[in-house]
Amino acid sequence: MKLIATLRDRATITTEAAAPDVAGLRAAVLAATPPGHTLAALHGGGRVNGDLVGTAVYRPVATRTIEAEGRDYPSARKAIEALVPEEQVVLFVHAVDEG
Repeated sequence: MKLIATLRDRATITTEAAAPDVAGLRAAVLAATPPGHTLAALHGGGRVNGDLVGTAVYRPVATRTIEAEGRDYPSARKAIEALVPEEQVVLFVHAVDEG
């Protein structure tokens, strides 16, 4: 059985932002999105000097695929997992019909 897995880096970028209101805070963090990343979370931190402050977490959008084979699904899955570097995470795995 052949499996294909899609991987993404685990590393995230975290920044702080401030704005007068929620809409402004969201707009500020979206405008500050680093190239090759997407906004994963925005955590509100309350108000400081009248502004709403928050922490934005961005994750990479780039993915890559890997392939592995085994005599059955459990062995193929084990082979795939052995190929995943610690700094990456498996987003999904699917079986390839070789028939």
